[in-house]
Amino acid sequence: MSFKHVLLFVVLSVAAGCTNLNSFVKNNQAQGQGDNIFNQGKTYIRLKEVKSTKGASKAFLDHPKYLNKDVLSSALATIYFKEKGITGFGKEHNVFLESELFNLAPHIADAFTKASPSQYILVNSNYNIGKGLFKSEVYTVCGLFISNNKLNVVFSRIRYEDLEDKGSDNVFGETVDETFVDPFSITRNPFWQIIPRPDQKFKKGHENWLIIDLKQDTFVKKEDYGKKVTLTDKPAVTNATIGTPSTVTLPKMSIKDQLLELKELEETGLITREDYGLRKALILGSKQEKSIKNKFIDLRKLKEGGFISGIDYDHKKKDLLEEHDDTKERNIKEVLAEYLELRDEGFITDEDYDYKKKKLLKDF
Repeated sequence: MSFKHVLLFVVLSVAAGCTNLNSFVKNNQAQGQGDNIFNQGKTYIRLKEVKSTKGASKAFLDHPKYLNKDVLSSALATIYFKEKGITGFGKEHNVFLESELFNLAPHIADAFTKASPSQYILVNSNYNIGKGLFKSEVYTVCGLFISNNKLNVVFSRIRYEDLEDKGSDNVFGETVDETFVDPFSITRNPFWQIIPRPDQKFKKGHENWLIIDLKQDTFVKKEDYGKKVTLTDKPAVTNATIGTPSTVTLPKMSIKDQLLELKELEETGLITREDYGLRKALILGSKQEKSIKNKFIDLRKLKEGGFISGIDYDHKKKDLLEEHDDTKERNIKEVLAEYLELRDEGFITDEDYDYKKKKLLKDF
């Protein structure tokens, strides 16, 4: 275990003793395997009782609830965090990998249908990263519940790395069970911070407790739960027929976010290097509804961030230069001025500009 992990354990232990939560009581005792409603290796989902400070169950949650599984997965995919390193906090990352949500979201949704008003859903997600001597286990631990039609997600671990093959105790005396920390026992973590989006906010006094606004179509009737929903980037135009399944519009990920997610999948060994290369080519080949300059700005950021190589940049640049520019809606002078600006700012070369100018004049 690294010094970072030791310090984290000490800080969390102190935080657990200083936290003042009037609505919950710390409960770190792991339940037996029979109490899990989903279990796969060290990953599990279970229902836990919410207890008041007096020890009696406090029934105030909006459970049971029937949620659209895809919309729930989309909501969890919008949770971002930054991890603290030697030089400070790094780049934003999704808390959950796409592969995690694919595995967990349907079972979390099912757990909400089984939860009573005095129970929340406890999730312990585990997967391996690295190989050989550098292999380690990653844990994300959180509690979820719905109150006032808002999704509450409380974290105690976010991508916590724990060395494998320690036995029942490691050199620091930490047992396997102690990798679990009750989400309601802390209010913050010194090694990561959650970055709320516009439809998200923290519970007052808690930097690990996120409250997410849910749209009304997130919830479905009991009889409609589990029915397949059509996912599309644009709402489909359909006749108002009784029994016709609704169409859910999900937010479209940027190229940068897609490549970040793809890189994480490769690093964790969930996809091969060949899969990564093929998928990257598909992502770079996708067209976005943006101005040509914004496309080049995004492309430059990907290159500067190390997500694509100079060769990838040149290939995509060629594709962008081949794109058709509608000179019927815009004056050709404006279009040429835009490419001239791209040349002056170093996005394209003189040769690229001359090529595009000839192409535009030919199509004019």
